[in-house]
Amino acid sequence: MINQRLRYKLQNLPKKPGVYLWKNKYDQIIYVGKAKNLFNRTHQYFNVANNDKTMLLVAHIVDIDFIVVQNEIESLILEANLIRKYRPKYNVLLKNGASYPYILLTSETHPRLLYARDYQKIKGSYYGPFATPKSNRYDTYNLLQSLFPFRKCFRLPKTKCLYYDINQCLAPCIKNIPPTAYLPYIQQVDDFFKGKPKKIIEHLTNLEKQAASNLNYEEAQRNLNLITQIKNVSKEMSLSQTVNLRSLVNEDVVGYYIKNDLIAIVIFSYVGGKLLTKHQQIGEIYDDVEELLSNYLVQYYYHTYNFPKKCYVNLDKLTLNQLTKLIGLDFIKPFSGKHKLILQNAADNAKNYMATNYLVYKQHKQQTSGALNELKQRLSMDNLTLIHVFDISNLFGKDKVGGMIALEDGNFSKNLYRKFIIKNVDSNSDYASMYEVIKRQYMNVLRTRLTNLPNLIIVDGGLIQMRAATKALQELNLHKIIPVIGLVKDKLHKTNKIILPDKKQVTLEKHTPIYLYLLSIQEEVHRYTITFFRQRFKDSAFKSLLDEIPGLGKKSIEKLLTHYDNIANIKNASVHELSQYVNEHVAKLIKDKLG
Repeated sequence: MINQRLRYKLQNLPKKPGVYLWKNKYDQIIYVGKAKNLFNRTHQYFNVANNDKTMLLVAHIVDIDFIVVQNEIESLILEANLIRKYRPKYNVLLKNGASYPYILLTSETHPRLLYARDYQKIKGSYYGPFATPKSNRYDTYNLLQSLFPFRKCFRLPKTKCLYYDINQCLAPCIKNIPPTAYLPYIQQVDDFFKGKPKKIIEHLTNLEKQAASNLNYEEAQRNLNLITQIKNVSKEMSLSQTVNLRSLVNEDVVGYYIKNDLIAIVIFSYVGGKLLTKHQQIGEIYDDVEELLSNYLVQYYYHTYNFPKKCYVNLDKLTLNQLTKLIGLDFIKPFSGKHKLILQNAADNAKNYMATNYLVYKQHKQQTSGALNELKQRLSMDNLTLIHVFDISNLFGKDKVGGMIALEDGNFSKNLYRKFIIKNVDSNSDYASMYEVIKRQYMNVLRTRLTNLPNLIIVDGGLIQMRAATKALQELNLHKIIPVIGLVKDKLHKTNKIILPDKKQVTLEKHTPIYLYLLSIQEEVHRYTITFFRQRFKDSAFKSLLDEIPGLGKKSIEKLLTHYDNIANIKNASVHELSQYVNEHVAKLIKDKLG
């Protein structure tokens, strides 16, 4: 059964190429797919009879995210990037580090053309990646090797070889070839991958005509085939440069779209030159758009730990300079080139995000406004602009973790979310865990002043959790500044009461705005904390068993943790498969240990 929110999003998906990300009830990405037409492809999951595996996937789908790209090649490359980043449960291919290859023109004194699996330590210009079939990739590489007289050998020999005799090498082994001799060929290679192979085609056309005039039709046909191949590959490469950039620099690109009184903002994050993350948000416009956007970026990067080196955004020069000085990263307005194209694509994605979330946001805003007003009345408070919500998760007192979510003006603000590994391992009580988490959070706030204190703290629990939170606040002299309320669950583990700061309990009527709002808060903090707990528990369960195996070191354990989701998958793997990550003797010990 498709929920109403997902149904609305599906109805408003664009009929453009892109990548879609199916999510489960825990907001986890469970499948990444590519599509020529996002609208048609995503609807196929629900409109036609599927096999058992697809039906299992569909049963867990609760939400969708997507990124629109310019062409099918970009969707192939982006799909590969995201699968490697998120390792979704229902994806198989490209999960274990596979990647599309590049062609590398080295920056050596006598350059070489190399077939590279990914960015390597070798310096030079990387062209790609190639999302074409394997045979086409090798054909392109071999084509370039035959067209340009770059060095073919790993080390220079003392005598010439066959490549010099067939005019495919300048023979620096026997001649004094200056670096400037390679410059015209380097430029032609660069033009080739930018979709401008004019000089190469002119040269081959002359050879084709010359061969035809000499009645050498086989040679003429070969040159015609080369021209066709060059045009096809060059066109492909010129289209695929906005998902993987020829750069190792971390960069963000910001686009936005305005509809009525709302603005949708999308931030593309490139890590090591690869598009890996899309941050998106809808907000209300209360100010000049330029002012609003610059304020948003200040807040966004204020809570970001891993800064990019550059941020491309459509703002005026004065604002860009002010942001650069204030935040400490280079803000740039692109006027042409690939970053201008990426900026336009980010803006298109912001428009599509607005289309799929406009009514959802409006409905949520209306419900949230009513719920916040009622909560203010019950607490006799005028201001609830910032709320912090805490939860604790553990299994029999082990792998205890805490989670904190934040709401700004009633909306979830994921930049402010925090995770805590409980350090007090000697105590199994929820009281001690909640006390530790609350105290650590606000000691850090008071020490660093990097974030604001909340107007309200909500703990997922009853009087015990409230007392723990209150004690921590008292020791920090914050108990008179920040009130604390608790969410009490019924036998079905659903919130049915709130405990007010004066310890009075108020029963909530189901389906009222405040009940639904607090229920959504409880579900979000539980989702966030339990997801963190499951990851911690999975890792510790792996390690507790694997640490006991002789010859299995920390690095090998990390490899297994990266490539397998659970112990059951390791048990089902053969010794031959495991020996890809550890030696065969250790692989046999693993199988013996796990039975």
